[in-house]
Amino acid sequence: MTEKKSQTKKGASNKKSPATHTDVMPLTGKIKKNKHFSMKFLREQLENLLILRERISGEILSISLNSLSSTERDPSVSDQGTDTFDREFALNQLGSEQEVLNEIDSAIRRLENGTYGICEISGEVINQERLQALPYARYTIKTQSELEKGQTKYRAFGSTFH
Repeated sequence: MTEKKSQTKKGASNKKSPATHTDVMPLTGKIKKNKHFSMKFLREQLENLLILRERISGEILSISLNSLSSTERDPSVSDQGTDTFDREFALNQLGSEQEVLNEIDSAIRRLENGTYGICEISGEVINQERLQALPYARYTIKTQSELEKGQTKYRAFGSTFH
């Protein structure tokens, strides 16, 4: 009888050992309070992210099965070129979909750790309308714009040339 108790205790202690890196931790879907947004809004965003995640996962599976599966090929050179183009296109699309899936998972993690809706660069609160339109947004519109510009400042042509 004492053996069973010690086995149960060992089993329970094994389950409680936490992972040390956040990327290893599985998604829990447990929302941590955030002083910038209501829990209702955060729950709605989690639901939207999960729906979007399911849709993107389905698209990835569909691309993998339809475009990348081996099928009987016509030996003509023109068809080989078309097949190669189609495969490359599917691989690029697959990569893009995987990036979106990674962004969604990161957004869910931010919901779980209480940093959802806070710009990762400026620390400013991301507008709710932006989060509703793009629930996995990491940056405010201003910061995103600066990133897309490459943070390069351009001078007027008049002061550049003599």
